[in-house]
Amino acid sequence: MLIGEVVGKTGTKTFRFRAYKDVNKLDFVTVKNKDNQWVLAQIDNIEGHPDGRNIAQCIILGYREKGALLTPKTPVKPSTLVYTADKEVINKTLNLSSGGLYIGKLDANKDVSVYLDPEELISKHVGVLAATGSGKSYTVAVILEELLEQDIPVVVIDPHGEYSTLKLKNDNLKEISLMAKYGIEPKSYNVSEYSPDPRINPGAKQLTFSDKNLSAHELAQLFPAKATSSQIGLLYTATREAKSRGNYTLDDVITYVSNSENSSKWNVVNMLEIIKDMKLFSKNPTKLQDIVKSGRASLINLRGINPEIQSIVAFKIMTDIFEQRKVGRIPPLFLIVEEAHNFCPEKEVRTSSKIIRSIASEGRKFGLGLCIISQRPARVDKNVLSQCNTQIIMKITNPNDLKAVSYAEGITSGLENEIKNLNPGTALILGREMPLFVDIRTRRTKHGGVTVSVTDQPKITEGIMSFAGISKQEIEIRLGKVKKIYYPCFRVSKSENHYLIDGMKGKILYRDGNRTRESSMDLTDDNLTVLSYLTKKMTKDELVQKSSMNYTNLISSLSTLISSGFAEEASENGTVTYSKTKKADLRTFDIEPVLVQIDGEVLKPALTKEQVYAKAKVLFNNFKDIELVYYPYIIGKDFMIDGISGIKQG
Repeated sequence: MLIGEVVGKTGTKTFRFRAYKDVNKLDFVTVKNKDNQWVLAQIDNIEGHPDGRNIAQCIILGYREKGALLTPKTPVKPSTLVYTADKEVINKTLNLSSGGLYIGKLDANKDVSVYLDPEELISKHVGVLAATGSGKSYTVAVILEELLEQDIPVVVIDPHGEYSTLKLKNDNLKEISLMAKYGIEPKSYNVSEYSPDPRINPGAKQLTFSDKNLSAHELAQLFPAKATSSQIGLLYTATREAKSRGNYTLDDVITYVSNSENSSKWNVVNMLEIIKDMKLFSKNPTKLQDIVKSGRASLINLRGINPEIQSIVAFKIMTDIFEQRKVGRIPPLFLIVEEAHNFCPEKEVRTSSKIIRSIASEGRKFGLGLCIISQRPARVDKNVLSQCNTQIIMKITNPNDLKAVSYAEGITSGLENEIKNLNPGTALILGREMPLFVDIRTRRTKHGGVTVSVTDQPKITEGIMSFAGISKQEIEIRLGKVKKIYYPCFRVSKSENHYLIDGMKGKILYRDGNRTRESSMDLTDDNLTVLSYLTKKMTKDELVQKSSMNYTNLISSLSTLISSGFAEEASENGTVTYSKTKKADLRTFDIEPVLVQIDGEVLKPALTKEQVYAKAKVLFNNFKDIELVYYPYIIGKDFMIDGISGIKQG
């Protein structure tokens, strides 16, 4: 369709035309060169004109001849007619194949489908970079669907458990209505989930590794702190001695180190014991051949796992994959690393940093493709990012992150400006002969990575104060029908700290890592009264005066507290004093409750607020406030799940 006429000065790279019809920035247009060949161009900018017709600035992309993309050697002549580019010209010039991984449509021409070459993805590596809420996880899920369509094995390092819904058909009516224009239908895929702690991630299989013949280098990488040269030397000696006697385990290494005369041995033993206590190693480890299988996505679900453990798990699974792939024991595969800035950061070294660098630089030689995903590209190791020759960039506004992606081949100042203004679901793809703006297609599977929106939340007509955590719906996706209960507790605020009292039993609850535990302090009111005064050293006479207790009861309470390890006696210059021990320190519960809509059974507290007030007065002396709150639990047929942490309890 005729849309305009070339005007003004022209060149071999750009021209301007007066538009007869409405045109949009990034639209594809064509003109004929002196040899009567169609030359493809793209509108880069549009200016208004006093006569009411717009002037469009175009960048010349070129024309295809004998398979090569060529650019004109002579300028486009003024008065040359400008036409809308049709599908065939766009496909031919941009060399858009009709096979591979179908990810969407050209943003400027929805008739043109865009495919990625799976061989190129594996050989060139991929970076998916975007601000939160731009659709990066959605885009990665689309790529995952297409890889599984091609029966390519995929392993995903998934810190937030976002991709488990790949095993569920898309049931979103709005998205289903859009599928026809992309020529797709709802579908589910073969997905396996693994977690180092299935109690936190119910439905996932236990992930463990073999502790047989771990090298000194691997053990040093697993240390929670950077190993010194003497510690590494001791590890090399111990593993060499162990290896000389055949296969060895982590316990064997610990024994060899313990028997060493090296002065560093106890630090090394402590580090090795910490590794052992992580429960990541087993005599019956997860088989890598079960994880890497054609047509299957294996998700390493690290949701709720301590960040240090996440890094160790990522290091070990990627190391095993890389080594097994080198010798051909597992098929070629695609490895996806979500939140890459946490696993290979730019300004610090994590346990997983080195192996990701190795895969980025050498993986392509062994058929191991890498996909790095991050909302903070400025924080990703530049050595890793520079190896990702295919870049899928969505909306980014942070100046540092924009600078981090600006090095990519094909990025111009004009494209940088476009990146700031991209709509959610639109991606700039670099690494081909020329940049492409793509409207990412609808997912065949259910989307799991939804950003919580304040305005989209249902209005709460009846609510209670509870602790946010895993949703009932999320558990039902994994384990079937469950019910939710809200267990009553009382939150006591003192200064800047908060404490939680069980509303049924009166026990103190506290946080220990990502778990909630019950305090072992089971004392009478007299015992607690005495303990409350032992924040500093006091004599018996001072305690009698402060507590107003009779002497006999005081002595009895002190005896109980000392035998239980909650108090200690000391003598200084003939004066006997008493003070509490660290064991007696009440541990806090500093998770903030939020107002939630009731979607389960609310239990009534057995204790009244007055009873809790009296107990709190004894425990804390001075406190600011007591508030009734509810602890969420999710109940199944033969199990119970902590509603905050997601840990399975039975």
